[in-house]
Parts: sequence; C-alpha cells; structure tokens
Amino acid sequence: MTKAAITTIGAALLVAAALALSGCSYRGDDEDRAAFHAEAQDPVPSAPATEPTEPETPAEETGDESTEEGGQGEKSGATAELGVEDGQVQYLRAIQNFSPALERWVLDEEAGEVTYGIVNCAGQTKSEGVATFERVDGGDGTAFEATWIGKSPLENVAAESIRLEINDETPTNFSDVATSRTKTEGGNFASMCAEAGETAADFVF
Repeated sequence: MTKAAITTIGAALLVAAALALSGCSYRGDDEDRAAFHAEAQDPVPSAPATEPTEPETPAEETGDESTEEGGQGEKSGATAELGVEDGQVQYLRAIQNFSPALERWVLDEEAGEVTYGIVNCAGQTKSEGVATFERVDGGDGTAFEATWIGKSPLENVAAESIRLEINDETPTNFSDVATSRTKTEGGNFASMCAEAGETAADFVF
C-alpha cells in the first residue's frame, strides 16, 4: 500500500470518528436536509402562559325588598293602627303641607279625654298629646274646652287649652274641621303621599 493511500484512508477514518462523536447523522437527500434545517431554524413555539382567571362571584346582594305588584320598586309601607276602642270616636283630616300629614282626634267622652296626633306617610305618629275636656255652658251643647295635659301638641298654638266644637260627624278646632268619615280621609291622605313620592302606610281602622 502506497503512502498516499494510507493517508487517504486515515483521513476518512478521522472524519467518520468526528461524526460519531458529535451525534449528528447525515441525511442523504435534499428534501431531508431542508426539513432538518427548517426544524433547527423554526422550533415549534411553546404555548403562551395564560394568566389565572378569578372565579366568577355572584353579584352583591343589595338588600332591597322585592318589588310588589304595582309597587314601582318601592318598599312596602308599614301598617299603622288607627282603630279605636268601644265608646271612642275617631276623626281624621288629611293635610297637604310640605309633607302630607294626617290629623287625628280620638274622643273618649266617658273618660273625658281627647287625644290628638299627627301621622306621617310612614304611619308614624308625632306631636301627640292628650287633653281633658268639658262642655261649655250655652249654645246647643257642642262646645267643649280641652285642656292639655302637658305641652300643647298643636303647631304654633302654645295655649294650654283650646275650644272645640264637636258633634257626631266633626270636631272643629278654630277653622280646621276633621271628620268621622275616616276611610274617606285616609284615602285622601294616601293619594297625597303618592303624589309626594312617599309610600303611605296601610291603615287599619
């Protein structure tokens, strides 16, 4: 074997050994080489990391009461007791002030007392007071003098006693006249509250 042949064989063995050590394999045809280079240049992208999503929470409860039929979303009014006991007579007067009010007189002739109060649209009574009364001599017997037990509950009237004209249907205080037709006045008062945008209480007579 000539020296040149020995040199050629040695070079071939060195190349084969280098390929074996590097772990690379040679693909023979052009198509395989193109695929190999494409994989090397454009690796498959990994899926993008997704941010954790918060679990859906139910909407906060508002605490509003359910809308009753025809209630326009308003809360149901309270129930106000406007009844009277045996022997008592009740008189009402609906008043259209800045805020609607219901004037209430309860006459107990046997006890010799008259109770006065102002009821608001929510059915709450304010400016309540009690007076003793007695007939005033003369006239047709419908005149009474009522003397307050404590402070006068009447607005702008600080007098300790007032004169009332009372018959079966009405008590008259100055020019203000209440009536024993309680359901009529109660209905008028409820209408005033509705017009003012306030929820009227359910009155029990």
